[in-house]
Amino acid sequence: MPSLENITDVVQKSCEEIKESIDTKDTEAVDAAEVIRNVVETFFGRLRKSGYSIYLDEYLEQEHEKKSKKCIDLAKESIDSFKESNTNLKNITQNHTIEIENIVEGSEEIDIPKFKNRIEAFQSDLMSELHRANELIKSLENEIEELQKQSNIDPLTKLYNRKALEIDAKEMLKHSKERNLNIAALMIDADDFKKLNDTFGHLAGDKVLILLAKLFKLSIREYDRAYRYGGEEFLIIFNRAGKEEAKKVAERIMNAVRNNKLIYKGKTIRITLSMGLTSHQKGDTLESLIERADAAVYQAKHDGKDKLVVR
Repeated sequence: MPSLENITDVVQKSCEEIKESIDTKDTEAVDAAEVIRNVVETFFGRLRKSGYSIYLDEYLEQEHEKKSKKCIDLAKESIDSFKESNTNLKNITQNHTIEIENIVEGSEEIDIPKFKNRIEAFQSDLMSELHRANELIKSLENEIEELQKQSNIDPLTKLYNRKALEIDAKEMLKHSKERNLNIAALMIDADDFKKLNDTFGHLAGDKVLILLAKLFKLSIREYDRAYRYGGEEFLIIFNRAGKEEAKKVAERIMNAVRNNKLIYKGKTIRITLSMGLTSHQKGDTLESLIERADAAVYQAKHDGKDKLVVR
């Protein structure tokens, strides 16, 4: 276990590094989310350098497990709430039925006002319980929806992840087959990313990935989707777009990346991309579509990088 003294030293050095990063005049203004991410990553980086077996990936994995557990807990809570409401409704019905029977039994004439009051009380109790159950259901639905969104988003780039890709692709390919709609896939790989990480550090590499994600979002239409496919690889699915239309967007992205630079701790980082573009063909699966786009990326790398290859 790490000593308190060592942990204190790590925290102090992390704070100094974070403050230096924020105060650097050369860096562009960053939003609160990026500052927080910087704090987390700097702290874990310092722990790693100090020899502790605590890594950011492990932390994120633990957070993912917590969310998965929360989904299970929500499901259990939903079932328990349903059981409770079911029991409450059953009790309300039974109690009021007994009261109504007491009014009717042993009397030739029914006390109409009393009978009416009992029916109104029954209706009021029933509506109150249904309202309570409905409010609880709405609250649970909102929590589940938020968890679903979080589980489909890459925490670093805020792009969709591979889990979301599998869900979306199934629907897109189905529509493409049924309605003969065009789909294009653009695979993107950041050139020499390992070298960039080795030269400037992983935090700089993460900033590059965030910058690329922002440029992708600015370049595509609202019904296209950008995904972080893995590491420095990205995939953009163009919905209802052919090769030529997708090619124009790919070239726009490539030029935007060439014309942007990242200043990190006073050093300029320039980025280029290798891209592979393909369109949906009859009988394509998600795997075959990606395989073709990936092969085009490989060709772009082979031809000298910073290129777009269309297949």
